[in-house]
Amino acid sequence: MKLKVVHLSTSDINGGAAIAAFRIHNAQLKSGINSKLLVQSKFSNNSNVISLIQSPLDKLKYYVRKFGDKLMYKTLSICDWDAFTFPYFGLDVSGNEIIKEADIIVLHQTNGGFLSLSSLSKLAALNKPLIFTLHDMWSFTGGCHYSNDCEKFLEHCGNCPSLKSNKENDFSRKIHNRKNIVYNKLNLNIVTCSNWLNTEAKRSSLFHEKRIRTIHNPVDTEIFKPAYKIKSRTELNLPNDKILILTGAMNLNIERKGFKYLISALKIISENQGDIDREINIVIFGTLEEKVLSEIPFQVHQLGKIDNENRLVQCYNSADIYVTSSLQDNLPNTVVESLSCGTPVVAFDTGGMPDMIEHLKNGYLAGLRYPEDFAKGIVSLLSDFELLDRMKINCRETALTKFNEAGIANQYSDFYKNILTENE
Repeated sequence: MKLKVVHLSTSDINGGAAIAAFRIHNAQLKSGINSKLLVQSKFSNNSNVISLIQSPLDKLKYYVRKFGDKLMYKTLSICDWDAFTFPYFGLDVSGNEIIKEADIIVLHQTNGGFLSLSSLSKLAALNKPLIFTLHDMWSFTGGCHYSNDCEKFLEHCGNCPSLKSNKENDFSRKIHNRKNIVYNKLNLNIVTCSNWLNTEAKRSSLFHEKRIRTIHNPVDTEIFKPAYKIKSRTELNLPNDKILILTGAMNLNIERKGFKYLISALKIISENQGDIDREINIVIFGTLEEKVLSEIPFQVHQLGKIDNENRLVQCYNSADIYVTSSLQDNLPNTVVESLSCGTPVVAFDTGGMPDMIEHLKNGYLAGLRYPEDFAKGIVSLLSDFELLDRMKINCRETALTKFNEAGIANQYSDFYKNILTENE
């Protein structure tokens, strides 16, 4: 009998964490696992993705939950670094037949009015093994998705720098305490998508006694694969006679994405590198404010939000290198996608970046918040074509060996079987 697994995610393909969950689900389907993905908002046409919004009343309730969730975020939190989620709005999904029939329940990112802590508490009554697949830090903090330099999650949170409050017993303390109560009711196991997140989860007071395993997110290497550069550039209306540096994310405006450091690095290149700066163009996908764009010292080609995977593949294949200036990140899909297309990556040495990027083998890891080193990485790759060609081969090899769907699905399957054996 096939193993029945149900994944829960706010969305299937809207946002980085949602895309990662969707890819994990698809990889497991291909490996023979009976996987279902239950979501609040469905955007794909995958028949194994089921939206829990089935009626006009469901949709109305969804809008109310989402409005309440967003209102608290906008009213009570400081939105500069990244999101802060208040887990008070959610559905009771414990009566869903697919969930009741599943052998294992896997939670991904379920914020945005999908699941609350009360929702999780009701899942405990089903007495099923439950896995948190972590795509950020939210599940073991008092509400922030990325903590920046704050380490209060090691104890109990409070006086949170992400909130408009200076009280010890603020929302972050209350959420942290409530999580502790709910988690102790659950048969809970943890998967992190990067070794960095594994370390942070083990350090946290909420998860330090839990079983934690790292399993990377997969990429479909048959979709994200090398293609002819000139053809890709032509189809995107990009110049064939320039060096193209690609960067992008869902939202580049948030402070955590570190775009100001990328701009600083580009200015250093523009001021000091002579001939090479006249050949460079910047290609950007995602959302970025116009005033930030105006600071970039090179010609910019802005592609906007890209929802189509084939167009995204063209972006990576049109570029000479991909750069990401995130200051704290788990395992960004864009980096794995770029590597799978054979495009080397320059990034800061932070978070899950070392899981993907091997310094001077398939990219360059610069010192964190050190734009001079970031600039050095860009120039090192772009001025040595033999090195760049070797890196392109290594990029593809990294994707095929570390992030292929079959290998990742097998790791999950083994983990599931171990958990079920222990629960017999």
